[in-house]
Amino acid sequence: MNLEKSSSNFLMIAKTMHGLEDVLINELKALGATKINKQIRAIEFYGDTALLYKSNISLRTALRILKPISIFYVKNENELYKKTKDINWENYLSLNDTFLINTTISDSKEFNHNQYISQKIKDAIVDQFREKYGRRPSINKYTPTIRISAHIKNNTCQISLDSSGESLHKRGYRIQKGEAPINEVLAAGIILLSNWNKETIFKDPMCGSGTIIIEAGMIAKNQAPNIKREKFGFMNWKDFEINIFKNIKREIIEKEQKYSKKIEGCDYHFGSISASRKNTSVANLSENIQLKRFNFFKQNKLHEKRHIIFNPPYGERLEILDENFYEKMGSILKNYYINSTIWIITSDYENIKSIGLKPSKKIQLFNGSLECKLLKYELYSGTKKNNTYF
Repeated sequence: MNLEKSSSNFLMIAKTMHGLEDVLINELKALGATKINKQIRAIEFYGDTALLYKSNISLRTALRILKPISIFYVKNENELYKKTKDINWENYLSLNDTFLINTTISDSKEFNHNQYISQKIKDAIVDQFREKYGRRPSINKYTPTIRISAHIKNNTCQISLDSSGESLHKRGYRIQKGEAPINEVLAAGIILLSNWNKETIFKDPMCGSGTIIIEAGMIAKNQAPNIKREKFGFMNWKDFEINIFKNIKREIIEKEQKYSKKIEGCDYHFGSISASRKNTSVANLSENIQLKRFNFFKQNKLHEKRHIIFNPPYGERLEILDENFYEKMGSILKNYYINSTIWIITSDYENIKSIGLKPSKKIQLFNGSLECKLLKYELYSGTKKNNTYF
């Protein structure tokens, strides 16, 4: 199926992480996307050029936005080459452009090597230019002007333009990193999955370099995650409409809101608090986020009614030196955080049991390649006995 002809509404694909598909669907509905179709780690949807730009700027749980330009059936590599070469690449590339191809393959017997498929697609593109002009655009592995995505499933090949350029999780605010920082898209997804009402004080007691609290601050202010980003892939497209882009950015900024409550971030390590302070400043959230160097395990007062999200160390990401880590964490939560809702992401399924709390909800997620669970604990005031609430 040839998708080269332009229309007011066209097919787009938003890539995401496992477990965040439904969150992304809700985001797309709010932006006005239509014909939404859930896939594995991706959502198909339709919209116009304005929605393409808006999606890149505003979506918190999308990694990339692809625009398919051709979908076709292929039996072998020669047919892949021929049908790729049939696409009129001058609509998308010029001789002075550089490009890069990213290929993914699933459920295919005939095709099983990503790099080789990328090479065949590259050959088809450059041969088309070389035969017509005697010259060809070049490959650039690091900063290409045009990124091309190829996905082969069974015997169907989908060729798309990558409108995002660099992954959308790179918001630009994380100028200083802590150890094993959580991905920004995952952090935003966890907050949205937790259904934070924005009225309850938000807290990350082990905030590291501040990713979770910064994403919470942007959600609270309705601040688009990539509003400050200077480069998107679509800016190098031949049909880039700068006036539409500028209008979209202005409308998004006008919808930002003031947020009067404080978001709390704590960490015992001085370097982490220093990194958080620098990152929150870059994100323009210094007035909204209260940072404090504090040891979570040395509490001395009650903290009633908090919405807490933890991304604690869990062995494979950061070494846990205290074998009673989760037991002590549970004791602190039960004694000092009455009436609070706690969300913890972890891959340490065995040791988390020693927290001494029963999760009311479990959601499967991935932190990089690590399979994790996002666990919800609800603490209610009541009779305290042996450090357990009943």
